[in-house]
Amino acid sequence: MINFRSLFSICLLLISFCANAQQNFEKLLKNTNWIQDGYDRCLKIGDSTRYTYYNINSVACKALVEGKLSERFKIISLKKNELIMNPGGIVNYVFRRVKALPSMCSRPSAPANSYEKNFKVFWETFDHNYAFFKERNLNWKQVYDEYLPRVKKIGTQKEFADMLVEILKKIGDGHIRMEIPDALKTKAVAAAASEIKPVAPVVKHTLNDVLKDLQDGYLDDAHSYNNGVISWGKLKDTQMGYILIKDMNGFANYISETEQQLPGFAKNYDKIKASRPALDQFDDEDRGVKMIMEKILADIGQSDSLVIDLRFNGGGLETVALKLLSYFVTESKHVLSVKAKTAQGSTAIQKYFLQPANAGYKGKVYLITGPNTASAAEIFSLAASQYPNIKTIGSRTAGIFSEILWKELPNGWEFSLSNETYMDPKGKTYEATGIPVSYEMNYPGNRRDFYNGFYTGNHFADLALDKISEK
Repeated sequence: MINFRSLFSICLLLISFCANAQQNFEKLLKNTNWIQDGYDRCLKIGDSTRYTYYNINSVACKALVEGKLSERFKIISLKKNELIMNPGGIVNYVFRRVKALPSMCSRPSAPANSYEKNFKVFWETFDHNYAFFKERNLNWKQVYDEYLPRVKKIGTQKEFADMLVEILKKIGDGHIRMEIPDALKTKAVAAAASEIKPVAPVVKHTLNDVLKDLQDGYLDDAHSYNNGVISWGKLKDTQMGYILIKDMNGFANYISETEQQLPGFAKNYDKIKASRPALDQFDDEDRGVKMIMEKILADIGQSDSLVIDLRFNGGGLETVALKLLSYFVTESKHVLSVKAKTAQGSTAIQKYFLQPANAGYKGKVYLITGPNTASAAEIFSLAASQYPNIKTIGSRTAGIFSEILWKELPNGWEFSLSNETYMDPKGKTYEATGIPVSYEMNYPGNRRDFYNGFYTGNHFADLALDKISEK
């Protein structure tokens, strides 16, 4: 017989031990300085365990975020000269102790409006951190040699912005962003009316059209959570469950069920989320996934097979993706590995082992993916590929796995890049190519064509679900 009083006492002791360990770490970290392995970032921890986290490059050191250390990082281990912390995801950050941060971190950065200097920082940042020039078939040194002479002739911010956008298009990575002022963005010029030839009107179907027609035409007893971040039901005329996951973010149980479908949901959700410390936000997502997955599996019940649809999922948090997947596997496995690009090569490889959830689904799973399945949704797919009970149908995923690393030019323009390489347990990466499927549906890569592909005239048909229902 379980002695619950003793068990409760043990839990209290463990909680107390963890809290004391965190406090002891924080005492040892007071007034220390650290350089991060990869990421071109550094960290200063003050005398009250407040921190400042910096982006650094060859000309500037700028604070990225600051606050209370325990609200932003979980301390994993601390040695004399090595600090390992987790920011909430599946990748731990490794820091090396230094006596002092670069001197430029303690003084204001001088404005740098030179186009040449900004270009060199832009090129250097990608050179140090971008992980996929080989996969994207781009010679980055050649880019420098080609564009530096052009930079020296540039006379306006608009010309400089257009040039950077031109370079980024050569890379073709969906995780790259360049936040330039709206006034400098090039807008498409409409063709002259005389050049437009009359054509038959093209019906443009939207994502909402597809999701509504899919639910109306294929599902019985349909439900959704948090304004449709996840939906579920049973395929008509079958006992097969169906789960559509539209995002890998937004699972926290902040909003009551009666208010989840109201117009102000997103605004209210984001307001509550913003009030929470960063690490608590990850915990909120985790608890939300647990709560809703237990409800979904209770609604669907155990059956011989079930469908998970990620065709409309552009990503989010990898922690959410892997937590969701844990409800459809029955054994612990090494499902993926991660490393980050550095100026010298890469950080040490970190292995991730997926643990199955309690009372998860035990039948066969059909996973549907497509060219719009991206980022954290691809991490779900990558990990799922290690389980033989999960069969895939649809088309290759987008091929953009990395976390987004944000940087800033000396002129203040922010940009992002992909610096982390996700690999299967054998070390293979699917960056740029995407994860293939067992049964190919040949979905078009263009988003509008993809949505329109569900329709013949006004008739909606989901050929992937039709194929699965035949099995």
